[in-house]
Amino acid sequence: MGVLGSLFGGVFLATRGGGQPKQAAPPIQASSKDEETFIQDFLKQVNGEEKKSEH
Repeated sequence: MGVLGSLFGGVFLATRGGGQPKQAAPPIQASSKDEETFIQDFLKQVNGEEKKSEH
């Protein structure tokens, strides 16, 4: 019973998931909300162009 308890306990701990996902990019330090949305839209546009050029 101890072996089965250890086995199922180990499986539970291994598959329960992690903490918070880490940010993919550093935080944007904009002086206003408009500037932050502009930067985010620009990065989305640049990333979209990179994906198109890879195919």
